[in-house]
Amino acid sequence: LLMQQKKNHEDLLLSIFPKTVAKHMLEKQTSETAVDSMRSLRDIDAQNYTAARMHQNVTILFTDIVGFTAMSQSCSPYEVMQFLHVLFSKFDRLVDLDSRLWKVETIGDAFMLAAGLSTDDDDDNNDHDDDDDGEEKSVMGSMKKRAEKASCAMAAVSFGKAVLDEASNHLMPNGKECQIRAGVHTGDVCSGVVGSRMPRYCLFGDTVNTAS
Repeated sequence: LLMQQKKNHEDLLLSIFPKTVAKHMLEKQTSETAVDSMRSLRDIDAQNYTAARMHQNVTILFTDIVGFTAMSQSCSPYEVMQFLHVLFSKFDRLVDLDSRLWKVETIGDAFMLAAGLSTDDDDDNNDHDDDDDGEEKSVMGSMKKRAEKASCAMAAVSFGKAVLDEASNHLMPNGKECQIRAGVHTGDVCSGVVGSRMPRYCLFGDTVNTAS
């Protein structure tokens, strides 16, 4: 039973945070029991753990729903909530199809996604070669990273096109066809875990503002 509770606790963190961030949190919580997982989540701030770090060339994508405010004023809250749940569940399935994509959050009718958000600890493992071909390895590694970032940007754009098509298959509670807008931008972002109660993995920076 204790092992199952520990696994449930780990699965909970992995569903909220990127894998490496969750791994660091679990390492910080080795003194905690797996029984009270919600208490462990609240203790993240007490551990002074924010996982703040910079990421280069991350592609951020936002979507929102055309006419959402007017629709929500004319329909019941239950209808609006059910509509968003069905629509965003479809978006989630599209995210799950591509490991390069990471769903950041939903805010009202807005859906936020990141691509190329490197969270690996070994990003720079090859930067300290002492052999003669270390420079060549560094150049090749740099070229590979640029290619990967470009691939991630294309993945975000492809996702944007896919959700535009998906939205057109849905009707809003007021009977009108669902139409969404999408904004995308690539640049540097800062990530971090914010808060101690219901902590969130957030992204900040001009790249986020421009995409929004």
